[in-house]
Amino acid sequence: MLNYLETNDVSSTPVIFFINKLSGGQKGDQVYRTLVHLLNPRQVFLLENDTTIMQALNIYSSLSNIRICICGGDGTVAWILSRLMDAFPPLKNPPVSICPLGTGNDMSRALGWGYRYKPKQLMETLTRISRAHSTPLDRWRIQIEPLEINRSNNEFVNRRRRFSSFMRHPKFIRNAEQPFYDNHRTPINTYFFNYISFGLDAAIVVDYYASRTRHPSKFTSPLKNKILCINESRKYFNDFAFGIAWDLTSYIRLICDGQDFTDSIRHCHSLIVLNTRSFGSGTHPWSGKSKNRIESLSDDHEEDDSFDQISTHSLPTHDSPINDHDENQATTTIGGLGRAALDNFETQDFGDRKIEVLGLNIRQMALIRMGFRGHRITQCSQLRIELNHPMPVHMDGGPFYLAGSMAVNITHAGQVMVLTNHNR
Repeated sequence: MLNYLETNDVSSTPVIFFINKLSGGQKGDQVYRTLVHLLNPRQVFLLENDTTIMQALNIYSSLSNIRICICGGDGTVAWILSRLMDAFPPLKNPPVSICPLGTGNDMSRALGWGYRYKPKQLMETLTRISRAHSTPLDRWRIQIEPLEINRSNNEFVNRRRRFSSFMRHPKFIRNAEQPFYDNHRTPINTYFFNYISFGLDAAIVVDYYASRTRHPSKFTSPLKNKILCINESRKYFNDFAFGIAWDLTSYIRLICDGQDFTDSIRHCHSLIVLNTRSFGSGTHPWSGKSKNRIESLSDDHEEDDSFDQISTHSLPTHDSPINDHDENQATTTIGGLGRAALDNFETQDFGDRKIEVLGLNIRQMALIRMGFRGHRITQCSQLRIELNHPMPVHMDGGPFYLAGSMAVNITHAGQVMVLTNHNR
């Protein structure tokens, strides 16, 4: 430690580390060995289950100024944040920092802890934890329940159902990490902190996770994981690019704060609900400006541009018919800093008890990697999504599948304390 710190800069703030050794090409085991060598091994915990988390918290429960560092991807971060909210009164949990080991690392980007693990910067990251700023992060409850629809009279159901190939029955989603929900079960409650999406992007992630489960030896680094994810996505793009009559309104009814916004997702292939700014491995589809914007854009893309170029130029640019929101889209500029003149949205903030709702078509899924934004629909505090067809879903780094007619209700569910790295 003395090689990296001046004597008067050593902090007395204790930190405990939770490590998912399978995250991001299984780099967690390397991080574990490094931290055990640098720190007291009693501060470092390999994640196995909920019991591991609770035992660690109980050991250090007498320390009032303790902080936590989660070494893992978005799914690992969401898992531990939920356990902290269960174990502590509102906003009384030890604040959380992140060492990004996953593939997308969107929560880490949003809080300023970087887009990927860099071994040479580990010590620098450790020293910043004690100086990081504590701030509240919203949590959102997802309630999934069966949806009863009058199939003879409901126009919503009788629209043409020309779904693409990604809606085939997913034979591979049968484990705890990729649950399969059908409409014969009782309502299910779960939570998200970062984002939830429905449609094309979720279908790609579902197939990616299935491939990673079947062939884990192929997924050995974050960059290689992203390239393999692109390969999984290619088989879908022709279906969507040339399906100009296809749109989400045939399968989804969107209600935000009691108002019907279904027509706003016409010609969209993905519906995105955001709590933080970062989505899809560092894109900013809502806008280039955020109240919580603490990411360093130069750091985030310093060594990640190769993937952005691959992913952008690998996609076909055919698009659905131009509709009324494309005119506003044309005002957006490279870098995400342009704004449509008629936008009246509030600045995005992950602690304002509001979520951002937007849609993406196939062209926008490519353009958001160049700094463009998607089709912004609304900001709201309550959301209801009614599905009349099986639908893949992607939530905080983990995919699952909804079978049959379902209603997804999204409401605010408290806040958790996190650490933002303003020094980046």
